[in-house]
This record gives sequence, C-alpha cells and structure tokens, in this order.
Amino acid sequence: MGEVEARAAAPGGVKRRDAFISYSQRKNAALAKQLQRGLERLAVSRFRPMRMSVFRDVTSLPANHDLWQSIQRELARSRYFILLASPEAAASPWVAREVDYWLRERDTEHLLIAVADGGIRWDDETGDFDWEQTTCLPRSLAGHFSSAPLWVDLREIGQRSQWSLRYVPFRAAVATLAAPLHGRPKEELEHDDFRQLRFVKRLSWSGVALLLALLVLAVYGFFDAGRQRDAAVAQARTSASQALAARSGQLLATSPNQAAQYALYADATRSTPESRRALAQAVTAAPHATRRLRADADSVTDMEGASRPAETDVVISADGTTAAYRSAFDRAQGVRVYDVRSARQSRVLRTDGSPKALSRDGRVLALEAHLNRVELWDTRTGTRLGTMTTGHTKYLPHAAHGLHAFALSPDGRWVAASHYTPDSEAFVVVWNASTGRETGRLRVSDTRVGLGFSADGSRMTLVDSGRQEVRRFLTGPARWEPARSLPGMTEAPAEALRHSEILLFDGARKALTRTSERAEVWDLVERRRIARRSLSPYENLKVADGAGTFVMGGQDGTVRLHDTDLRPGTTLGRLVRPASTVAVSADGTRVAAGSYGGELTLFTTEARRGQRVVLDGRALTPGDLTSDGRLAVRRTEGRTEFWDPHTGRRLGAIPYANPSVNEEDTAYTLSEDKRYVGMKTWEGSEEGDRRRFDIWDLRTGRRTDCGLPLGSVDGVFAFLPGDRYVVGRTSDGVELVDTRACTRTPVLPVEAYGTLALSGDRRTVVHVEGGDVDAWRWDGDTGFEHVAHTTVPVDSGLVNVRVDHDGRQAAVSGTESHVYVVRLDSGRQVRATGYLPSMADDMAFSRDGRLVFQGFRTASSQGVRVLDADSGDQLDVWTTDPPAASAASRTGVQIVPGPADDILVLGPDLKIVRRTAGVEAWRDLLCGLVSQPLPAAERDRYLKDLDVDAPCG
Repeated sequence: MGEVEARAAAPGGVKRRDAFISYSQRKNAALAKQLQRGLERLAVSRFRPMRMSVFRDVTSLPANHDLWQSIQRELARSRYFILLASPEAAASPWVAREVDYWLRERDTEHLLIAVADGGIRWDDETGDFDWEQTTCLPRSLAGHFSSAPLWVDLREIGQRSQWSLRYVPFRAAVATLAAPLHGRPKEELEHDDFRQLRFVKRLSWSGVALLLALLVLAVYGFFDAGRQRDAAVAQARTSASQALAARSGQLLATSPNQAAQYALYADATRSTPESRRALAQAVTAAPHATRRLRADADSVTDMEGASRPAETDVVISADGTTAAYRSAFDRAQGVRVYDVRSARQSRVLRTDGSPKALSRDGRVLALEAHLNRVELWDTRTGTRLGTMTTGHTKYLPHAAHGLHAFALSPDGRWVAASHYTPDSEAFVVVWNASTGRETGRLRVSDTRVGLGFSADGSRMTLVDSGRQEVRRFLTGPARWEPARSLPGMTEAPAEALRHSEILLFDGARKALTRTSERAEVWDLVERRRIARRSLSPYENLKVADGAGTFVMGGQDGTVRLHDTDLRPGTTLGRLVRPASTVAVSADGTRVAAGSYGGELTLFTTEARRGQRVVLDGRALTPGDLTSDGRLAVRRTEGRTEFWDPHTGRRLGAIPYANPSVNEEDTAYTLSEDKRYVGMKTWEGSEEGDRRRFDIWDLRTGRRTDCGLPLGSVDGVFAFLPGDRYVVGRTSDGVELVDTRACTRTPVLPVEAYGTLALSGDRRTVVHVEGGDVDAWRWDGDTGFEHVAHTTVPVDSGLVNVRVDHDGRQAAVSGTESHVYVVRLDSGRQVRATGYLPSMADDMAFSRDGRLVFQGFRTASSQGVRVLDADSGDQLDVWTTDPPAASAASRTGVQIVPGPADDILVLGPDLKIVRRTAGVEAWRDLLCGLVSQPLPAAERDRYLKDLDVDAPCG
C-alpha cells in the first residue's frame, strides 16, 4: 500500500507507520488482510486516500534477501504493534522474534492484541495471563503487562468469515483497535464511518437514480426518435399516396389502365381518402374491363415502322370461353391460349403461325403459317391436328403472301380462305379439316371477300363485293350453288387494303362491308342493304355472330360497341396504343382486344361493375328489396313471390299480397335458413285499419300459428341469429317475439317512434329519435345490452338510418340530405362532404364498413354517391340508367347490401344492378387489369426511399 499522508519521522528520517500486524501466515493470512483493510478504510471517505498505514509482511516488505532486517526496519517505524493471536501464532518463531523485538525496543502500551483463535485469560491475582488457559499468546509476553492489556475477540467473526466493515461486530472490533491509532474515541470513529457509509449509500442511490434517469431519457429518446421517424415515414407515405392518387386522376380519361395502376400503388403506399377515391374512379373508368392478360410492351420491335406497326393477333371462340393470342412483342415463341372465364393462360402452342379462328367451343384453333398454310391445333392437348396448303406458292410475289379472308366452321370440320396465285389471280379454297383435302375452289374478283359458315356447318357463304354477288358452297356434296346478285354493294377501293373487309354474321345470313371511312350492313337472304354509316378513324372492326352487335378498335386505343344499325354505343375501355385487333363472342358479351404494343385485355359488354340481377324478367319498385338485401318481394293480385336477389333464385310464394305498397305499411324479414318470411301486413276495412305481423312458411306457402297484432306504427322487423327470435317495433315499443312460444316481450326502453335499424350480422340494433343515437347488442340468449349513446344534429328531420355489417358504425341522414357516420364505440362522427343532392334516398355500407353509398335524385339525373366512412369525403358518383317509361316521377333509388363485397341498387329503371363495392374488392378487380409493377422510373419518382410492396403481389 502506498503512503499518502506525511507522518512524524522515525529515527533516521523514515516515515512512520501506524501499526504493524504480526500473525501466522499459515492460519490467519485472510483475517490479517481484512483487518489491515478495515484499519485503513475505517472512517475514511471512499473518495479520499487512506490516512492509516498498516504493515502486513506479505504486501509491505520490499524485495530483499535479508528478511529479518526488513522486518526490523518496519517494526522500528511502526507506532503500534497488533498481535493477531492464535495458537499457530504463539508457536511461530517469526511471531516470537517480532514480539521479542517490540518488547525489547518499545513498550507494551503500544501493543494491541486481536484474538483470532485459541484461549486467553487474564489472572488478576498474579497480574499476568493465566498461561495454563492462554494458548494464543507467545510465552515471551509473560510478566510484561502490569494490568490487563486491550484485546479484541475476533474468534466468532473468523468462524463466520464476516470480515466486512458493513458487518457491525467486525466494524466494532476494528474501531476498538483503531481508536488508539487515531487517538480518538471508538464511538466517534464508528460514527464517522457510519456517516461515510451513509454518504456513500446516498451517493450510490443518487448515481443509480441518475443512471435510471439517463436510461429513461435514453429509452424515451430512442422511442421518440422512432416515433418521429415513423411520423416522418408516415407523412412521406401519405404525401406519396396523395401524389399517386392525383396522377391516377390525371390519367382517367386517356389511360384507364394506367390510372388503375397508380390508384393501386396509392392505396398500397397508404390508404387515404384520396387513394380510395382513386380506386373508386378507376373502377368506374373501366366498368367493362375484366382482365388485362398482357401489358403494353412500352417498346418497339425491329419490324415496326411508321407505316407498318407490329401487330397483335387475337381470336375468341363463339361461346366466349377460349382466346388465342400472338404478338410480335411476345418473347414466347408461339401462340398463347387463354381460358377467358378464369382469365388464365392454359397453354402455349409452339408454332410460328398466327391465330385466325376458333371453333365454337374453342377446342380447334386455326392458324395461318408461312407460306399460305393453314394449321389446325387442339387447344386442350396442344397437339397439331393437321396442315393444309393453298398450293400455288412457288414464285409467289411477297406482296401476295398470306391468306386474306378466313373462316372456320363452328364445329371445326371445315376451313375456307382466300389467297393469290403467282399469276395474281384470287381464289377461295374450302378444305375438309378431318382429311386436310381441298373440297372446293372458286376464282373470285379479289381476296377481300367475305366468308362464313352456317351454324351447323352445312354451307359456306361467299360474298364478293367486286362482282356484287353472293354464293353458297354446300359442304356435304362439296358443291357451289349459283351466284346471286347484290345490287348496290360498294366495292372496296384498291388503296384501302387494310380496312377493306367483309364480315359475315347471323349464321352467314348477314354481312358487314367496311372501308376505312364507312360501313354497310347487308341482309344476304333478302339481298338488300339495311344500314350504312360513316365511321370515325379506327383500326379494326368485328361483329358478334349471334347478337349482330359490332366492336370497333380505335386508333386512340378505345374499344367501343356499335349497335346493329352501326350507331356508336358503350365504350368498353381504352388500350395504351391503337387497338390493332378485336374479337367478340357470338352473343356479344365477351370481347378481347390487342394493341400494336402487345397489350391484351378482356372486356365484357355486360357492366362488370354493374351487372343486372334478373328475377324472372319482371320489374321491381324501390321498397321491394329488404334493407338487409337478402330478400326481393314481388306483389301480384292476391299473391306475393319472394326471391333471393343474391342468386336470382325464387324462394317461394304465399297466397296473400299487401294492398298497400307504402314502405311504412310493409316490412319483410327472411330467416337465416331462408325457409320462413316474417311479414308486416296492413288491411283497411270499415271497422278500421288492421296491422299484423305474421310468419309464413315458404315451403308450404302457409301462415304459421305465430302472429301478433300491431298498433299504428311503422318500422323494421328482423330475425335474430338462430331464427328463434324476431325483433321489431310495435305500438308498445321494441319487442322480442319468440317464434316457438309465440310470445312477445318488451326488450328496449325506447319510445314507439323513431327509426330502428339492424346491423348486417343481425346482432346490433340502433335506434335514432330526435338526434339521439342508441345502440344495443344481442347477447345471444334473450336480451340486449346497451353499448352506445351519442347525438347527431338532424333536428331538421330524420330520413334514414343504416348500420354496417359488424355493428360498429351507423349512418344517419336527415331531410337536408347530409350523411353523418357515427362510430358507436367512441361516439366519433363525421359529416359527408361533396355534392349535396336535392333529394337523398336510401343508404348502405360496404361489407368492410369503409364506404357508405347514398342514393340521390336531381331534376336531370339519379345515381349513387360513394362516401368515405372515415373522413366523410365524397369519392365518386355513379349515375344509374334513365327511368323506365312506366316509372313514376317520384321513384327513388334503393341501395342494400349484396352478396360478398357487392351492393344492390334498385333505381328508377326498375331493375336491380349488382355493383362491386369495397376497397378490397376494388383492389382485386383492378389487379386483374394491371397486375404488373410500376416502371422503375415512375417508382423512383414517387416512392424513392419508401418500402412499398407491389400491390398485386
């Protein structure tokens, strides 16, 4: 140990030590070490140097060959001699020599004894130790003490090995020995040591508190930094989502597919009212597109030029189930075959041919291959069935290559095509597909003729506009019939090679002749023109064989329908580049369109986002749908029919019809198993009005025994889960009807007036009266639990109340047409913004509760407002078809939940339209159109440094 404080010098100028510890190294080394430490640290601040210098031979002796001489020097410079007494020390010659030296050179007043082991006893009579019982002291001490010396007993402490100053007995023993060394009372030393210990504890606890505070600050800083980082990322994602949504809005008119792509990325980045608006508008902008199977290549090929774009060939089967595709932009060498219903590729045919036609069922595909060859393939197995050639290909000029007019019989048994010979003569050839043999050949004025087979394949019709004649080929006898004239048919100009085409349809009984500027429709049976119209610039035109409607692919990429009189109708969608090829099924419901950029998109002429629900073909009126959308009601004279609007299936009928069609006088509810209908009825008589609620069995068409009279109140009735109970409002308030016991019990403490609505899961009842909104939850047994109360500002008059499927939100509208969306758990409410219709009708939530749909009417239009349930923002407006001629001018719009994620809209046209309504459903629909990711440049522009997965996987 180093000496810090200067002390009185010993003889020779050497600094003194305070004590010398003599002990047995074999027995008491550990105790001596702790005793030395205790003497040096007692009552000394832990942050100051030690004031005591205590010698212990193991740590304090210098490296010297003369050990005893070194010990003598230490003894000479020490003020006190502390003997750590034990039998081993008493027997130690070194301890004896040290004691002898001290007794010879110093005095016993500065000799202190600490008993570590053994016995010790002072005999007052002899004035010396009782050496018979004293075993821990060397005998050289005998006779040197005139009175009992100071000693401390460390024996018990040594046995317990409790050698810390925090152990009170050890500290007391050390203080006893240290008192004469310090020249201070023992109690004072212990007090100082306790004070230092208390200071250290306080300091330690302060340090711990400081560390804890620093830890808390560090943790808070870490989480605060994380929170700020998350907030910054969230803000960045919100901004990026809004920018993507804005870009989607800019592209709606010119490129609906790209608009859908940006809308999907906006929603994937962060779902905001703007992103949901973009999704809604993208769905509305492409109501007829079902799937984009191939995206635009966004490039050009080495075969493409200003006057010769790279083509994409597409055909579709008459039944609309199969499509075939080939494009110069496609890296796959072959023809892709698609299942139209699932919009999935079924196989790739390894051939260099281009698709020309499919059989009615899509089983046989006819391809044009080099040079003037026809290949037939089985699309199910991917095998080639046969090859046919026109012949006359040797020395054929390049300009005359290729088959022009082409036809495949519906059953795939016959093939017809027109071609040139090396002598520039044009012929039509008919082959038997089974044998591959040529069965008929006829010279024609030009290869731009019309070819088509009858539905049974028994005849092939040829229209030659150059000769203005029509001729039939009978496939059975392989014979041409005499030609018949078509007076007045316009011949295709020589310069309009690309757009000159004659299309046969309606079983080859009608023909469409077209050029780049106009088109004519001819009745080939009566041999007269029935329609003629100028055309806007277009790239391709096809006709539905059975429906007689036309599909035009425009130079601006639009795909548009034309009616049988060639008048333009619905625009199905728009491709990125000009629509080079269009194909349509026989019934006109399925359309495939390909572009010069390799894009392939499937459309349906039935509104994909607004399909008609046909219930026996007869009209309905608003109010004929129940508010939960599970039941459609059709009343006739003395009879009521019930239909499932989700499936179009008739559920049953009863021999009774309400005489009133007023919604306030009628109410219907369908049981979960769809067997029973609860019906509120009203009958007027001389005795007064009678109102009842009865349950009817749809299987038997009979009224059950359970019914109850009602007062002059209106309101809904509904089966609860399990179908045992019906809840509804009567003149006595809201009551629960037990259909088994046929009893009624009041269940809700509300007035008999107000508006009652149920959630889609039929577990939550919401009652609104005078702006007060209360909600109860069905306990699954026999009662309701009150779960929410709030108020909405509809003092001007309540019009409508709807609850979402899970019973979490309610939508309330008043006579001023505002919609308030209320969160039932928190009472939070938002008011819808946007266009405020003069007359508002029904409302409905989407299945996920994120959207609210409100019917509206104005003087010139009617439709559905799409509202964001979270923010109240108006996302879109869907207009409905004009009212039917029989519709009353006051007819409104009824909106109810539909199957899955759809809603059902019953408008002034008296027809039910099923519309896809929900963020997830919209996302799925749009992913079918644009499943590919954003281009890298656009992703970096909007989503740089943001981790956003591709929305369509």
